[in-house]
Amino acid sequence: MGRELWRDCVHWLGETGVLPRDHKTTYRDAQVFDLAQTLRDGVVLCNLLNAINPGAVDFGHVNTRPQMLKFLCIQNLRTVLYSLQNVFRIAQQDLFQPNDLYDMTNVKQVLKTLSALSHLPISSSKFRPFPLDTGQPHRNSLYKSEDEEEIYRNLPDMASERELVDEEEDLYDCVPAEDREEGIYGSLIAFKPQSASAPTSKRSFCINEIAETESNYVQHLEMMLKKFVEPLRKVLEPKDIKIIFINYDQLLPVHQDFLKSIQKEKAENSGKMSQAFLSFKDRFLLYGTYCSRLTDAQEHLKEVMSGNESIKIAVENCQNKANPSKFRLRELLCVPMQRILKYHLLVKELNKNTNDSHNDKSDLAKALDAMQELSKYVNEVKRDSEMVVTINQFESCLLDYTMQLPLHTYGHLLKDGELKVKNSSDRNSKSRFTMLFDQAIFMTSEKNGMYKLKDLVRLEDYTLDEMPQSKANKWSWNFSLTATKYGSSLTLYTKNQLDKAKWLENIKSAYDNIKPLSLKSKPHSFRMHTFKDATYCDNCNKLLLGSFFQGYFCERTNLKCHKLCLAEMWRKIENHEAPAPSTRGRPQPLVPAHSSAGFQCKAHRDYNGFPSFPSSPGAYHLRFQTGEHIEVDEKVNSEWWLGHTIMQLDRQGYFPASYVHPLDTSKPWKSSKGNYYPMRPIPFTPTVGDHPSNLADSFTSLEDAPWYAGAMNRTEAEITLKGRPSGTFLVRSRDNHLAISLTYNNEQKHIRINQSPDKMFYVAEYKNFKSVQDLVRFYQENTMSSSFLGLETTLKLPYRDPDFFPGVPPPLTNSPRPSPNHRPQHRKSQPVLPHIPPQPRGVGVNRHHSMQMTPPPRREPRMNGTQQRVAGGRNYDVIGQATVLYDFQSRSSQELGLRKHQVVNVISKAGDERGWWKGEYDGRVGYFPASFIHEI
Repeated sequence: MGRELWRDCVHWLGETGVLPRDHKTTYRDAQVFDLAQTLRDGVVLCNLLNAINPGAVDFGHVNTRPQMLKFLCIQNLRTVLYSLQNVFRIAQQDLFQPNDLYDMTNVKQVLKTLSALSHLPISSSKFRPFPLDTGQPHRNSLYKSEDEEEIYRNLPDMASERELVDEEEDLYDCVPAEDREEGIYGSLIAFKPQSASAPTSKRSFCINEIAETESNYVQHLEMMLKKFVEPLRKVLEPKDIKIIFINYDQLLPVHQDFLKSIQKEKAENSGKMSQAFLSFKDRFLLYGTYCSRLTDAQEHLKEVMSGNESIKIAVENCQNKANPSKFRLRELLCVPMQRILKYHLLVKELNKNTNDSHNDKSDLAKALDAMQELSKYVNEVKRDSEMVVTINQFESCLLDYTMQLPLHTYGHLLKDGELKVKNSSDRNSKSRFTMLFDQAIFMTSEKNGMYKLKDLVRLEDYTLDEMPQSKANKWSWNFSLTATKYGSSLTLYTKNQLDKAKWLENIKSAYDNIKPLSLKSKPHSFRMHTFKDATYCDNCNKLLLGSFFQGYFCERTNLKCHKLCLAEMWRKIENHEAPAPSTRGRPQPLVPAHSSAGFQCKAHRDYNGFPSFPSSPGAYHLRFQTGEHIEVDEKVNSEWWLGHTIMQLDRQGYFPASYVHPLDTSKPWKSSKGNYYPMRPIPFTPTVGDHPSNLADSFTSLEDAPWYAGAMNRTEAEITLKGRPSGTFLVRSRDNHLAISLTYNNEQKHIRINQSPDKMFYVAEYKNFKSVQDLVRFYQENTMSSSFLGLETTLKLPYRDPDFFPGVPPPLTNSPRPSPNHRPQHRKSQPVLPHIPPQPRGVGVNRHHSMQMTPPPRREPRMNGTQQRVAGGRNYDVIGQATVLYDFQSRSSQELGLRKHQVVNVISKAGDERGWWKGEYDGRVGYFPASFIHEI
């Protein structure tokens, strides 16, 4: 009886060399699940394709250890499928889909794909394909018994219960190790003792090794600057040199001094090698920058070489002159990281071979601790940089993301996976690919490798409720997030109990990061913080590890510490034993070049330092609670101000301008862009009435709102809002739906307003409102970023609020009323006139412009008898005539297009207060701007 197809596949994978002969999938009691679990993250498959056809997969695009995140595994599998389709030309019908393997829903299709690959000439010429044509039909069966058939049917459940991160053994033991870089270090830097001059003791041997390898490393740094950096300056831009070689020019003088220190101690025979390591620890922190940017440097080198043949030739010439036919520049760039991670091993060996009675023994222990801490710091910085790469990779696949804030601003990615989500107004749950960060949860829908952002849940605005379990079926395990300030509460469902436990564990960890349990009920001001530079904990004097959200910062005391040190630090503060904050790593506010503002505001929303000031990641933020009074010192831009609370005059920091409203209502202030705005909160009076039964009816109920623009397309809205300050907005109708158009950072954003089957309005699925007015009111009081990541602004300024933009015309309301049997139609608005041509002296100034200008003299009607004009089957009384001063292009059927020097008949001035008259020309009737004509 032949073997099952999956066992043939295991044998084939062993022949290719990507699985060791003694891999667990070869055991007698192995199951098809073991094979699927091994292939599940795509790493082995990427190695397989390169084993068959070297270069088929670019490992620069492969996440080699992705077991913690489904997103990375899926991306790897997409890389595999791209190569199978475009390099190996396997037919579409023979390919599997990423979820077929990751979720193990169709492992048989995966085996079919691998079988097709094995029979390609490029593969079968090297390795025996599977299955062989032996006339035994059972060999094409995935299983040979009912027991194995049951296992196959249970694979999806087994996959959900056994995540890759749960594996006890290292999944990557079967992946060939990349030891070429280590070979480079051994060839260039490693100690090569001469037997004739062998030292008399092991300790002397260790000292010689430290000195010689450091000398070799300094020579390497000098070689890189002389034979690569200097020649390549002739063909590369300065920014390219900076990206590729990072801070090589800073590393060299550090290690030249370090080598001198080592040689001095060795020559004096003092034996105090520890002092060199202790004194240079802080200078070695440069490697945090180098190691965090190494991957970007290598990728940038690859890009410039592939995009420019002359640069490629120049780099290859440098390689040949530096080390003929030996090492590539990409590999040489790894040497500094390898060197810095050797120091703790060198000191450890020296300490091991130093007698307890030696005068350097106690200090060597300190040096070892310092170098181990340095090594851990470098590794954590490197890990965080890889985390940022992963987050950026997800960000690049994320639709409806405004790109105003980097996604990693929300912290580390803790967990991802599929959840089913239902809010308080939903009848049914919806499947969402969910990503949990330190401070927020992103809920998306996935299609063809792209992710559409559905909702953003800021954890600080929700509480976690584990909920008692009433059912134990698939997708019945649930917990809830209850809104504490605004928005809808959510119920989240997991596949099984284990999945629920993992989600809860990570969400609780995120909450503990935001509000540490060790400081529960304490009146503290410690918050998670990203420190721009290497920073020490003020409690334990150890480095804060990583490159973002490394630790906690107290804005009242300027103290910094690890999460584990919070309780002890707070005890010291309470007992007045707190140390003076160290100056290293302290966030310094960026001093803007603006004049003093000098006015007071009141907070209408809590601010805890997040979002952070985008122009300076390490900036000091002013934290406050709703109701606190803030003195504004600087208006940095329309989005960010600098100031201090009235109760803490010595604490100055940045905060979002949208979180406060000015108290002074008597006079306007001038922004940095020169525009004047009244210094008072923006009022909003909603229209009366319940939500309409359909969109057409809802349009007529909105006409009195200062933000409603009527019928207007995207282009018209962008013209209308162009040049307006951030936060200016309008609501418009288009193709039987409504949309918000908003100015933010000199750009116009457009957000569709949707309506659910139960007549609720929303722009984000989990924030539903009974009326459009309620929706607008909510986003006037709460930042748009609560639903759209990066839009850190409220709906501040209605585009025709008379206090801000006097003279802007509203949608027309004097159209003939429809008959009782006429189907309601929404009425088109008169669009705003964004740009008025220069007007000659004495003609009158445009009243639609936002600047304060002298209004034109009022025109009294001139009656010209009973002259009438007929247009469209109707008679109109002509009350006057006017000469057209400027061209006017109509944008709807209710407007009258005009050309300069034409004479138009005026038939109504009913809209004069709003800047619009009604007229007739050549049989056409419509509205036009009163400031565009001169009455005869």
